[in-house]
Amino acid sequence: MFDLIKVSKIIICTLILLLSFQLNALELHTSDYDYIFAADNWPPYYSTKLPNGGFLTEIIKEAYLTQHKTAFVLFTSWNRAFSLSKRGKYHGYLGPYRVKERLPYFLFSSAICRSEIYLYSNKAFNYSIKHIKDAEDLRVGIVLGYFYSEAFHNAGNLSTIKSISDQVNIKLLINKRLDLIAIDSRVMKYFVDTLYPTFKKQYIQHLKITEDSVHLAISKAIPNTKQVYKEFEDGLKQLRKQGRINSIMKKHGIAL
Repeated sequence: MFDLIKVSKIIICTLILLLSFQLNALELHTSDYDYIFAADNWPPYYSTKLPNGGFLTEIIKEAYLTQHKTAFVLFTSWNRAFSLSKRGKYHGYLGPYRVKERLPYFLFSSAICRSEIYLYSNKAFNYSIKHIKDAEDLRVGIVLGYFYSEAFHNAGNLSTIKSISDQVNIKLLINKRLDLIAIDSRVMKYFVDTLYPTFKKQYIQHLKITEDSVHLAISKAIPNTKQVYKEFEDGLKQLRKQGRINSIMKKHGIAL
């Protein structure tokens, strides 16, 4: 008869060793790059499942290459990307809006592109949402750690339900476990087109709750914040002058 305690210990030790090997391999890999940035999966902007990591990832990497620097994007959760970049574990993170709560910890790049967030509902509910007030007392799905807008966050009677991702919220909307979700229009289109095509004609786009710019956030906890920032700004300016921003977005099928 097997000794379950011994077997369990062997399994745990094996898993720890495997994790250690993976972390060491990652450290060796990332050491080949000048800068390491963190990101969650936010397709079509950036994701592990997209060619070249998505159009925003490609723009950031190319901007640094013009300055003879290499950048690596490490994909993790949004909260880890934010908190570890804030502490200087990474040089920064991708995709945030420039909001005052983040300014003490990050230097924000020039705007790379724009993002529009709307409220969406399942057609089955037959909602008409013209103002934020119309969403009061409804179950509104948002993502933990995301910023939407001052007006949205300050709407006192909104019943917001936090999840770990936009994809989870779309699933909950399809299954009628949420009344509304707040989500970027490009992200909504991406997930519906690629994962939930039967839902294409089953949802309604309502009120736009924000339109904001998307940035690269450089950590103020690293010793060379200004250098990392300037190199990206100079590289981004060069890409714009060459028309590369538009061509990269078009290549990824993103409307300008």
